Amino acid sequence: MTPTANSGTNAPDAPEPGEHKHIGLDAIAGAAGVSKATASRALRHPDTVSPGSLAKVRRALAILGVDSGSAPARQMLALVRPAAAAGNVDPYARLFEILTSRIFAQGIAAVHVEAAADRADALAESLLGPDGGEPHIQGAIVLGGGAAGELAAKLAERNLPQIRVSNARHSDGISRIVLDATDGIATAVQHLVHLGHRRIGLAVLRDSAAAGRIAGFRKSMAQVLHIPATRDQAPVIEAARGTMAGVAAAEELLHLQCTAVIACAPSLSFGILEAAARARLDLPRELSLLTVGDMPDADVIAPSLSQVSYDWEAIAVSALGEVRAMMADPAEAVAVDYSVTPDLVLRASAVPPQRR
Repeated sequence: MTPTANSGTNAPDAPEPGEHKHIGLDAIAGAAGVSKATASRALRHPDTVSPGSLAKVRRALAILGVDSGSAPARQMLALVRPAAAAGNVDPYARLFEILTSRIFAQGIAAVHVEAAADRADALAESLLGPDGGEPHIQGAIVLGGGAAGELAAKLAERNLPQIRVSNARHSDGISRIVLDATDGIATAVQHLVHLGHRRIGLAVLRDSAAAGRIAGFRKSMAQVLHIPATRDQAPVIEAARGTMAGVAAAEELLHLQCTAVIACAPSLSFGILEAAARARLDLPRELSLLTVGDMPDADVIAPSLSQVSYDWEAIAVSALGEVRAMMADPAEAVAVDYSVTPDLVLRASAVPPQRR
């Protein structure tokens, strides 16, 4: 695009080389992390800026899909999550929503993908195109494990820039942000013990993260209560997915006379609420509930749910920033491995136990 003269103080800025009506100088400067003036000089007179600043601007142009002198080709980024079975709650729903908004805000097209069992090959072919050719997408952010993890492995075979966000570590060599619930469970145990609870149960999904969460729970119980934390003293129920599985897990923990339960999934939290209602328990006076991870509408449920939750905005910024850097310079990309711990959000569902 050829620069044009600016005829007056109120006239719009002249377009820069490589600028497009959808991608202005502000966006290029922001993506490069330089001032607008530096970005302008890099585009007009590249010999007047430092090599470092020039490299940043050129990398930003690559990220934004701008080729100097031509209109930008819109980049596409796959946003993958596992398909939620009927009756299940998607624990990544909030992160998915934030990432979608941020991806589009940065001038990139978000391709939503729900990974289902036995569809990894077909989905990979759809996203990558024929082997040996340029992929249809330029990067991917993969949320969760299971079928989403299988698709991530297929994308990795073609060296597609990607990052995974999941609740367990995987030995697949893909850059990742791990949602480490172990510290969150320790925080939950400490808070419930501080309230006066001694009989605390854990409800956890039967998946690849279960073993680590159970070990962390029993370690925390032993350290805080100074007990051996055997199965009898620190009861744990591993449950299948779905609210009814959560109901069954809660009924078993109630049978074991727990006065408080830590639930590690939304479906388990909902199941515990249902089981408490069936047993006509006064929640939270007769049973306290603290959920680990994201819980939809936790603040409007009666009683509002105390939870150990993640800063999804910060996670979205980190995931998108890392994958964009990989997309800009795949040859120089270095695998990252972050661990994120949740924070305690106190509401009404966890109170001191009723004295008997």
